Formats: sequence, structure tokens, C-alpha cells
Amino acid sequence: MIRLVLYGVLFGILAYAILLWQRMRRGNFSELKPTFKSNQRYRHWNAREPWVQVYETASSEDAYLILARLQEEEVECLLYEQGKRDIQGNSLKGIGVAVPKSSAPLAQKIISRMPV
Repeated sequence: MIRLVLYGVLFGILAYAILLWQRMRRGNFSELKPTFKSNQRYRHWNAREPWVQVYETASSEDAYLILARLQEEEVECLLYEQGKRDIQGNSLKGIGVAVPKSSAPLAQKIISRMPV
């Protein structure tokens, strides 16, 4: 009786291994790992690619509207606030939107089509 149970367990392991092997040959890995929706916001950036400023404003609301619109179009972008003071000691109030240089023309086209 014990021998029959052992053979059953070994047969089950062998059948599962063959099933995995067939999925790997076909390239069907969807059932092997859990499916989750990837978050495009946290993609890895290419640190060597230069970023360019495509928009600057004094209003943070305008900057967030531009940022949201660019993210809807799946353009990588970020907001940055200018430094505390310029060389003469005047405070800077600019908030900029920057994108990778390769996607700058697309971002400028999107921003130019936005209603004012």
C-alpha cells in the first residue's frame, strides 16, 4: 500500500514537471507567475539620456495639469522646483516640467495643443 502511494506521488511530480517543461517550450509563462498590472510610473530611467525642460510656470496647479496630461499620453516626465535664490538673491518661483530629450518633441506637441 505504501508503495502505491509513493508511486502516485512520484507520478504526480513527474506529470507536473512535464507540464512545466511544455509551457516553457511554448513560452507560456502566464500561469507560472502571478499576474499583476505593471505600474508605468516607476519605470527605470536611462540616467545617461539628457532631460530637457519643456514647460515652466509660477503656478503649481498649471504644472500639475501639464504633468497629468503628459502622463496620460505615457510620456516620462517629472516636476522640479527651481532653487531657493538666484545669483542676485531674488527668490525663484518657477516650477518646471522636464522630459527625456528623445520625447521632447512629443511633449511640446501635446502641450501646444492644450487649451489655455
